[in-house]
Amino acid sequence: MTTTSTRPMPLSDSAEPARLVNARRFLMGITTSNSEDVLPLLAPDVTYTVSGHSPLAGVFHGPAEVNAHIRQLFSATSGTFDVLKTVDWLVGLTNVAVIQYAQAQAGGVIYRNHHLFVFETDRHDLLTNIWLFFQDPDDADRFLAKTPRE
Repeated sequence: MTTTSTRPMPLSDSAEPARLVNARRFLMGITTSNSEDVLPLLAPDVTYTVSGHSPLAGVFHGPAEVNAHIRQLFSATSGTFDVLKTVDWLVGLTNVAVIQYAQAQAGGVIYRNHHLFVFETDRHDLLTNIWLFFQDPDDADRFLAKTPRE
């Protein structure tokens, strides 16, 4: 494989592309109470789009709004959001997609479903666009509508 860029591509210890490492670190960061850990991964003009019609759905602009949304999700699910299985990864030149099977609990209800995250990165491998889609949007909306607010 040849490349036209003279800029060296930063690689992790496992020789994975930096965009994949950053996407993985973002996904790990949203399941902890340390949502600030994702801030260095985000471009200053990042946009995070969460599909659906629940109170937690919407479009979030900039690292501060993304961080606030992650904190709200963590709080609403009492820290129970957990990835049970990563189904597959797709890594392109500027995009990364991942399908996960995840669960969360809130208000005595257990939610389990597949999610699709799509990440777009800039030339520095920072996350510029993040989209979250649910396999069953109605199920996700019902669950997220029942979660307590901060």
